[in-house]
Amino acid sequence: MTNSSPASPLELSVTNFGPIAEGRIELRPMTVFVGPSNTGKSYMAALLYALQRSFGGRVNNDDLFSLPNQIHRRRLMETLQKLNVSDKEVVFISHWLRETIAHLEQPSESSPSLLKMQERISKLVQSVIEKSEYMVDHLERELSRCFGVQTTGQLVLYPSEGESSLTISRKFSAKTRSATGFHFGFNLTPNGPNFEATFPVLDPLLATDDLEGMLNPWRWLSTQFQHGEEHRRESAFVAISNLAVDSIFAAVEPLDSFAYYLPADRGGILHAHPVLVRAMISGASRTSFRTDSHGKSISGVLADFLEQLVALSSASQLVGGKCEKLARSIESRILRGAVRVEDSEIEYPSIVYTPNGWERDLPALNASSMVSELAPVVLYLRHLVQPGNLLIIEEPEAHLHPEMQAKFTRFLVAAVQSGIRILITTHSEWILEELANLVRLTELPFENRDGIEDPEIALSPEQLGAWFFEPSKDAGGSVIREISLDEESATFPAGFGLVTEALYNRWVEISTRIQEE
Repeated sequence: MTNSSPASPLELSVTNFGPIAEGRIELRPMTVFVGPSNTGKSYMAALLYALQRSFGGRVNNDDLFSLPNQIHRRRLMETLQKLNVSDKEVVFISHWLRETIAHLEQPSESSPSLLKMQERISKLVQSVIEKSEYMVDHLERELSRCFGVQTTGQLVLYPSEGESSLTISRKFSAKTRSATGFHFGFNLTPNGPNFEATFPVLDPLLATDDLEGMLNPWRWLSTQFQHGEEHRRESAFVAISNLAVDSIFAAVEPLDSFAYYLPADRGGILHAHPVLVRAMISGASRTSFRTDSHGKSISGVLADFLEQLVALSSASQLVGGKCEKLARSIESRILRGAVRVEDSEIEYPSIVYTPNGWERDLPALNASSMVSELAPVVLYLRHLVQPGNLLIIEEPEAHLHPEMQAKFTRFLVAAVQSGIRILITTHSEWILEELANLVRLTELPFENRDGIEDPEIALSPEQLGAWFFEPSKDAGGSVIREISLDEESATFPAGFGLVTEALYNRWVEISTRIQEE
């Protein structure tokens, strides 16, 4: 079902995770990680990607029986079977479902009896979620894969060698939900992870933008209780497991969508990709004969990027997607040329670049470093990314002149306006300053924006979250804190001004000594 977005953003808190001692972030439509090197920006970005991979991928939220929903439901039904649900409870589930459907067909304030039923059902749902080994196993696999480690215990902050905790939480403010909120807590230990969950009393069928479309499958399910005892029990399990699935996805929104990760040094990866693929193909036929071979694993973030580069060969047949206009704007105003994928005989993609006014193509590998860095961004927007997805870009400023950094920042905000969620890690003062301009621009009426470049591109303060990763000797690792727009300095203060001041003072010191000579 399609859930309305709760007012409270989703929060992610971590302790002793990688180089991060402690920190909390909120997921906003535009999320920015900034700070010195080796403070955990990429760690947090990869963690969010792993969470999206764990919770995301629902093809059709309105279809109870879509493939992703069936997989989650089957796992939760296995847990239900272990709970030994009584026949009396099955009858109660049937009664609750009929009463809830009747209530939604003729909306009114929930009666005290229905509220009590909702509370009882919510406790059952929470029990199923907490006791399901599927969730923690699934997350453990995805964390290990995305970070390229053998066990999640390796992600614990060294040298603490204790536990690393990940907490996903949100407070609900909609009338249909309790104000107590919820949290999913994952503790990573050298012996493996453990999991706990706290749920508020949720509206059993949750809020929806399409009530009639949502009710139809639940009405059908309600009719199934009229059959034999065994069929009634199965129908009750389907109802509760589907409600558990919907509760999870309503709680973790927007982690329930697809995510794409563009790692740093995209140009270098593009250059190495053909060589790497040939080496893998060459070595694949000999692997079984090498009993002493111990292959080195790569992170799932990088593996997914490499795989998606190959997938562009078939995706390139699909043109005119929802982000096509944005991709063309980046080509015309930054790259000053077109990027496309040409298929080879073995369906391996060849990325080519055609500068404006040229009649022949250039392999992207022979174009400027700016082109090879931004070509994957353009191709992902054209062929893969859809509104509602999360696009993670590490160091979008790489190989871009400051003027182009500012322009590209506007395109990232335009992507947010089109419904794409953007997360970037950056060391760029120019990006932060342009983001400050775009936030400030929202205060200026559109009719007064004449002469301002890209006047339609602006970002409200609520849409942007900037988080600073700061080394802390006392904490034993980095600490994450939110940074707000400073109107006096016209930027999100991240310490760049201190570097500029220190360099100027160094100049003064050198110049003074020269004069003294």
